Amino acid sequence: MSEPIGSKQYRSVVVQEPAAKSFRRRLIIGLMALALVAVGYWLGDRGIVANLHQGEQVKSLKQQLDQSRAETTELRQQLVNLKLGADIDRQSVNEVRAMVREHKQTINRLNKDITFYKGLMSPTEREKGLGIRSWELYPGSAPNRFQFKLILQQLALKHRLLKGQVKVNIIGRQAGAEKIIPLAILSEQVDSGPIALRFKYYQYIEGELVLPAGFEPSGVDIVARATSPKKVKVEKFYVWAVQQS
Repeated sequence: MSEPIGSKQYRSVVVQEPAAKSFRRRLIIGLMALALVAVGYWLGDRGIVANLHQGEQVKSLKQQLDQSRAETTELRQQLVNLKLGADIDRQSVNEVRAMVREHKQTINRLNKDITFYKGLMSPTEREKGLGIRSWELYPGSAPNRFQFKLILQQLALKHRLLKGQVKVNIIGRQAGAEKIIPLAILSEQVDSGPIALRFKYYQYIEGELVLPAGFEPSGVDIVARATSPKKVKVEKFYVWAVQQS
């Protein structure tokens, strides 16, 4: 049957995506998925200690560390391949570099976690049941504002509920004279007086501190006391040092 005069005719056209562009798209999607897995692990690992079976958790962390190292090695090789491909644009290379940096950060966090858990599991004979694990400072929303994080831990082969208190003082100079300011005065997240301790494995104390105008900090003095399961006093001094986020 003949087609009516004046009817429209259509022609199909197949556009094939360049192989290099298709490869780049698949590579970026794959790398983003790897990065999301690493970030998901980091967000989830903060709940590990609540159900800690010490040997199994450290084994799991080591497996995660090995996996992240392997992924980082693969990403580096992909970066080399991208540099060799003249048809891959600079933006794609920068995206891969950013993902490599993220994996390096994940490895550093995993190493830090393993060290922390090993400290919980294997205290030395010189350790006395209560330890000041770390004091960290990070930049805040203004030059005189800082985010702080204090970690205390129980050093024992058999962990029982530990009770006690800790005092934190910021040491520095103001108007040419030495001055000591309790953390409770500088931070809204800390109640006045000693900070109560109550934990089995470790305790985080976090918040923001605001330095008064003209105050030049030089260090942080921390004194922690346990009243049970046995009486212990530990003291540690940290030089004022602000880390990068």
